[in-house]
Amino acid sequence: MPKLSVKEKLILRPKKEKSSFKNVELSDIEKIVLIEEDCHISPWSKTNFLDSISAGNLFQVLKDDELIIGYYIASFAADECELLNITVKKHFHRQGFGKIIISHLVKNCLGRKVSNLFLEVRRSNKNAILLYEKKGFNEVGIRPNYYKTSNGNEDAILMAFSF
Repeated sequence: MPKLSVKEKLILRPKKEKSSFKNVELSDIEKIVLIEEDCHISPWSKTNFLDSISAGNLFQVLKDDELIIGYYIASFAADECELLNITVKKHFHRQGFGKIIISHLVKNCLGRKVSNLFLEVRRSNKNAILLYEKKGFNEVGIRPNYYKTSNGNEDAILMAFSF
């Protein structure tokens, strides 16, 4: 796990009311890659993030000043949205930032007249599944062996939010 910076140690708990979303900047990518590696079993690479920017995906970073709390990446096609990646820095888990990120994405979808928002989540990620259910997502399918694990593969639960 990456060490806390001096600023993170002083802040310890960012203030939700001070945090805001910003479009990703290239200067954020190195920090995002470190957060990704700390939070995911099979993390995205720097190239994945850069390709996502090049593809024109929505890439939003939740920050408190310059401190990255979390981020999400979503793609849009016709009247559908797919959440490709959502991550909250480990130090800030269980503080409501996941809810804030999902709510921000839903508002973006409303502004784009999206009918359905889809995502995949590891079957073992019970906290994320609970969050998505609380935010109105429903299970709509299973993708067998979708995610790599240290000892094989794991199913993904496909979830959808209908507007």
